[in-house]
Amino acid sequence: MEYSAVALVFIAGLLAYNEISALKKVIASQEKRLNQLAKLTGHEDLSSHWVSDEIKEQIIQLKRDGKNVEAVKKVREHTQMDLLEAKQYVDNLNEEIE
Repeated sequence: MEYSAVALVFIAGLLAYNEISALKKVIASQEKRLNQLAKLTGHEDLSSHWVSDEIKEQIIQLKRDGKNVEAVKKVREHTQMDLLEAKQYVDNLNEEIE
């Protein structure tokens, strides 16, 4: 009897994990669409990847100080960018620094 209870809990856990994974994919897809719509309509400040001018200045200062890792962390704190997107954002700030 104990083994069947453990098996049921395990199966329920797997089903919940699969459902959560599927929902995360749907949310990511919808977020990407919303970001694209925000850019197309000229409301980039509604995008989850939007960085305010104040935060941008802080990120530029961190980059000038050679603190690229902290700059990437700052981007990720204030946006919903993943690690690669945040790193690319910080790397692309080279043009604004010079």
